[in-house]
Amino acid sequence: MKRSLLSIYVRVLMARCLALALVLLMTGCGYWGRRPIDQPTPLKPHDPVWIWSHDTVRKWHDVVITQDSVSGIPFGTSRDCYASCRRSIPRVHVDSMKQGYRTVVQNVTTVTGVTIVALSVWAAVCAVVAPGDPQC
Repeated sequence: MKRSLLSIYVRVLMARCLALALVLLMTGCGYWGRRPIDQPTPLKPHDPVWIWSHDTVRKWHDVVITQDSVSGIPFGTSRDCYASCRRSIPRVHVDSMKQGYRTVVQNVTTVTGVTIVALSVWAAVCAVVAPGDPQC
């Protein structure tokens, strides 16, 4: 039995819309978590840290927290700019700090989203290159 061409295009369109909906749903489920930091703590260099001081919020990475000070590199600045870009503020001027971290949900969401996008691209290329091929 042969399907009508319209029926095939409707199925392909529905599959692509479903893939897009899944990507949007997955990206909405992932998030960066934040945990408060109130004592010297070992931090991963790539994790962002938000530092509140008076009326200013700073976002740094490569943060080092000691009893006396907090130092780090402003987020968005290359980690290669270690010596000249590093900033420091006394701990007595810090109101609070929060460490950002990736959650398991975010990691799974990223992998699933990339997979769905790759499959969608493959289906689109296959539909253009070999529209009548049943293996596509």
